[in-house]
Amino acid sequence: MSKALLDDAVLKLIDAKLALNGSVTSKDVYRHLGLGRQKVSKVFQDYLAANPDSMVYVPAKRKYIASPDFKPHFLGDTKAGEFVDALITVFGTFTNNEKSGE
Repeated sequence: MSKALLDDAVLKLIDAKLALNGSVTSKDVYRHLGLGRQKVSKVFQDYLAANPDSMVYVPAKRKYIASPDFKPHFLGDTKAGEFVDALITVFGTFTNNEKSGE
């Protein structure tokens, strides 16, 4: 998958998780796409740069929480649940053992 397509998928996943759950974690992104910690951190920074008032990080909970004014920025007309279901269909889900090849 090209870098642009992967970045787009991650940004949409962040939108979808915020819309569905009101929060998103780096583990959510890893679980759906198997990305490393540095890549996930960069994509969260990119998301906040493009949509700065959408979420806030809560260190005690180790997650981003949707702001009261949150609106999906990257999903367009795609429904959040349908997007997550499509990711699971295409990529499955990753666990630590699968990622490290154990």
